[in-house]
Amino acid sequence: MSGRGKKLAVASKPEAVPKKTKSTLAGLQFPVGRVNRMLKRGHYADRISPGSAVYLAAVLEYLTAEILELAGNAARENKKARILPRHIQLAVRNDDELSKLFSCVTIAQGGVMPNILSQLLPKRTIDTRMSAHEKENTKLPLVSKKTKSTLAGLQFPVGRVNRMLKRGHYADRVSPGSAVYLAAVLEYLTAEILELAGNAARENKKARILPRHIQLAVRNDEELSKLFSCVTIAQGGVLPNVLPELVPKKTLTLKPPHKNGQSQEF
Repeated sequence: MSGRGKKLAVASKPEAVPKKTKSTLAGLQFPVGRVNRMLKRGHYADRISPGSAVYLAAVLEYLTAEILELAGNAARENKKARILPRHIQLAVRNDDELSKLFSCVTIAQGGVMPNILSQLLPKRTIDTRMSAHEKENTKLPLVSKKTKSTLAGLQFPVGRVNRMLKRGHYADRVSPGSAVYLAAVLEYLTAEILELAGNAARENKKARILPRHIQLAVRNDEELSKLFSCVTIAQGGVLPNVLPELVPKKTLTLKPPHKNGQSQEF
């Protein structure tokens, strides 16, 4: 019998098992192989253990998950569906351990922490003498929209500073965070100068801060004096500086003995 038309049974090859990556073996999402390659490329040590890349990838993944969780909560509190740098800033600074870890890190467009003194907050209280019916019929005032200054925890107008930056054409594009940063710097400088000027006015027994007190406050501080070295304060006067050679010498004059004085010795 001829074997035409018959096909010999060929043993089928087993399906190739995909190789498991180092991240899969370690149960991580961060790329362990890439971290290992970056460690070798950085030449941080002569030899790098494979376990070091796994450990570093695990730490980075944990920190990222922790920050994203806290930032997501901050975004949910602000009724936002997208995590912004502002939410990351709030998440990091409101956590003690993360704030200590990122103490020397500046988050771009993160803004500053809201910090308003309780004395500056308006007191909105309803008269306790009102009856229950009157309280029910009393309409609470509409909550005004929070300004950029309120969101940033500043007293200086962030919106006005941003408008001035755009009007000045200092750059092609102006970031919203630059206005917050500049307003914070201006507010800090103003508070510092007013504090020193108030001390100078108190020393001179004055109840009002005059340009003279601002001049004394600025020139007696090394950093402020260097910052305002090319600034002339109107009606500020000059610093008191008298050479010691011009100061009159106060000497005690000896009283001449009495001519008719009698000795008291017996």
